[in-house]
Amino acid sequence: MTAALLACVGPTMAQAEGLRIPEYPQENESQWSLGAGIGFERSPYRDVGNETSAIPLLGFQNRYVRFFGTTFDAKLPSAGPVDFSIRARYALGDGYKSSDSSYLSGMDKREGGLWLGLASTWHSGVADVSLEWMRAVGKSKGNRIKLAVERSFAATNRIHITPYAGIQWSDSKDVDYYFGVKDSEVTAERARYEGKSSTNINAGIRIDYTLTRHQNLFLDVGVQRWGSGVTDSPLVRRSTSPSLRMGYLYRF
Repeated sequence: MTAALLACVGPTMAQAEGLRIPEYPQENESQWSLGAGIGFERSPYRDVGNETSAIPLLGFQNRYVRFFGTTFDAKLPSAGPVDFSIRARYALGDGYKSSDSSYLSGMDKREGGLWLGLASTWHSGVADVSLEWMRAVGKSKGNRIKLAVERSFAATNRIHITPYAGIQWSDSKDVDYYFGVKDSEVTAERARYEGKSSTNINAGIRIDYTLTRHQNLFLDVGVQRWGSGVTDSPLVRRSTSPSLRMGYLYRF
């Protein structure tokens, strides 16, 4: 089983989905995991370069709850191969500060915050298909819906490879908060922009290497393609954001 299911960790809205929770052989038993990693990502914001972030990894799972990184799941009754949960996530890295680039000077700070919603995963036997709806509790009051699919297979006894892809819809409130320009923020070089809903696509590949029964290394290489609701913003310079993450995880 893959041990570090990382997908989209980082400092922009692309990363709001957070850390994927590791799979445990015995889901009903209490299990802890601990580790650390590092992530590199190209920001979509104008004149903001590549961003580096440390990734602390702390996880816990038993019959009733699941926690990993900044994501907490309260498990609901499953229906055969389909799991359901009530999900809470704290998006630490979303947004920007006006000091992040000269172009963003004069912009109000955009912050991450708490998201609440529902999640489900269908373990089809061919691939895992997940659906997630999240609503921001903080300033944006936005909504995000994501559909994702991934399939893991063993390349060797120690190496597991997981290609993945996903599509995320963000409503106009979400996009407007993170990529909009208010009247008070308009300059000669920065036009007013009211955010529109956007459909963003991501894909990548994750490699897990088993050192011992309890220890794993992971490498995740992915790319996010932003929809027109985001790229039409004067704050955005790029339509794609490649990323790379690597780290170590110990399962007790």
